[in-house]
Amino acid sequence: AAIEPWIAAQRSGQIAALAAGRIRCYEPTSGSSGEIKRIPYNDALLGAFRSTFAIWTHDLLRHALRLRSGRTFLSVSPPLVGETGLQDDREYLGGVLQSLLGRFLVTPPRLRDPAAFRDALACALVAAHDLEIVSVWNPSYLLILLEHFEVHRERLLPTLPAERRALLSADRLSWQEVWPSLQLVSCWTAEAAAAPARQLARCLPQALLQGKGLLATEAPITVPLIEAGGALPLIDEVFLELEDDHGGLHLLAEAEDGAEYALLVTQAGGLLRYRLGDRLRVCGRHRDTPLLEFIGRADAVSDLVGEKLGEAFVARILAENARADAFCTVLPRLPEVGRPRYCLLTDDPNPELARRLEEGLSQAFRYREARLLAQLDAVEVRVRPDMRRCVHDALIASGRKAGDIKDRALIPSLEIARQVHLRSDRRLLI
Repeated sequence: AAIEPWIAAQRSGQIAALAAGRIRCYEPTSGSSGEIKRIPYNDALLGAFRSTFAIWTHDLLRHALRLRSGRTFLSVSPPLVGETGLQDDREYLGGVLQSLLGRFLVTPPRLRDPAAFRDALACALVAAHDLEIVSVWNPSYLLILLEHFEVHRERLLPTLPAERRALLSADRLSWQEVWPSLQLVSCWTAEAAAAPARQLARCLPQALLQGKGLLATEAPITVPLIEAGGALPLIDEVFLELEDDHGGLHLLAEAEDGAEYALLVTQAGGLLRYRLGDRLRVCGRHRDTPLLEFIGRADAVSDLVGEKLGEAFVARILAENARADAFCTVLPRLPEVGRPRYCLLTDDPNPELARRLEEGLSQAFRYREARLLAQLDAVEVRVRPDMRRCVHDALIASGRKAGDIKDRALIPSLEIARQVHLRSDRRLLI
């Protein structure tokens, strides 16, 4: 919130109010409050993202990939009306790289209608028989596309090339056979993305599954390297400070193995010592440089009546009680009538889940106290087989780009939770 006046001044035409140089776009991002900020992207900041892409690509070509077709899918989203940011990963590449790589990219038509766009995207993907690389942010994004094609296969098959229809008409669709040349799937694999990433790995066992580095909307932070066995900080592109639990600040050289830190970043787009809101763990070293692993949001705490539930705690309870590959998102609810409560949206039909989740959350003293004092009602559980898609569609309808949506064990923002509940409730009752 402190930088909003500076961003507003920059957008109104006050030269270099925040960022120096020409502003190419304002990329939307939302924090724990749900309020959208628009981060100015100048040439220097875009250059940092492009350098990250170049480092990552060079490392893969040197150590992991043996490409023949080069066919690549980068996450794309339907254009959002009125937005001034980048629509998909291709725009991070810049004009020259886009021109060079364009003929290798799987590109659907630019359609604004989400349903038509999903049809076109699913068809473009399954038509690419020589696909070798997939790069998406959320593994759920790709899982939803695969599920969409399977559910709507009869309707979509006639639009595909004849030589693909026989394979794609099989009673039991094998994604390994659909893309036999696939070598790499790059996506988030940490925290809430871990379960869908494992599910994706089972669907596509022929490919290397590589976890993404930490690339925030505000700045590129880390890049995964094969030989390092993890993600390294981009020390030539951003300046990072690590904040411990006591408020002490440390440089990268002072980071301790196994320690956890909140992250402050200074980047080329005008953000100085900016609290990113992410927490990292030092998980080893490569040539004396710390490997950094994303472990969650520093501000991911829900507090309806003083119970202060953290996302990491909720994620642990869900992992202990829900099916391993289940989609689970907990929302805070403040209904107009009745007491506040939490609602679990899931595709796990286990009838014991509500009781187990309630028992698990009650391990937190303040939650248990709030329940005993009747300040909170018991957890509500809503189950639907396609709940992952249902929640993602609700987030898209509320203005978020499909490729940027993250699976969350807990959505702490009341505003975002309200939007998800309102927009998904109609679907849940069908």
